[in-house]
Amino acid sequence: MRKSILSLAVLLALVFVPALHATPITGQFSVVGPSVQDTGTQLIFSPNAINVGAQSTLSGSFTTLMYGGLNGAVTSPINYAAYVPGSASLTTGFGPTLFTFTIESITNMSVGPFGNFTALGMMTTAKPGFDPTPGILYFSTQANGDVTFSATGLAAPTPEPSTLLLLSTGLLGAAGALKRRLS
Repeated sequence: MRKSILSLAVLLALVFVPALHATPITGQFSVVGPSVQDTGTQLIFSPNAINVGAQSTLSGSFTTLMYGGLNGAVTSPINYAAYVPGSASLTTGFGPTLFTFTIESITNMSVGPFGNFTALGMMTTAKPGFDPTPGILYFSTQANGDVTFSATGLAAPTPEPSTLLLLSTGLLGAAGALKRRLS
């Protein structure tokens, strides 16, 4: 029985310890672009260039991952009527400062002449020390046809490492109580 408790403790340590060292991307960023056409099924960017908003629009990790006015690109076209997960992305920077938001799903919530989209996806960076992090991208066009657009990205909340540590401690305590009861 002692051997099984020890095995359980080692297994829990292997599962939870790497999660304790995770550094998720946090905060929010904004981007703007010159021209997009919403056809009713696709977003066509012409050109597909984007720029990060002013430095004041960045918060959290994004203040070290990006800077105001940084150039980037968005996949064009994005077929939101029959979206294929991972087929579109938004990127900024290059080399070690490369940041990518890969879109896994996109939902159109157009109201009148305005196109509003919500995209769920994964944020990654080439900058060392950051893990891939789930995120949300809110995208809006300012009218039908060939218009400007803007987007705001947010890092989705991730569980705190202390919560995982508390859970593993509780599981170890429960295993110890079970051992005493069975002996």
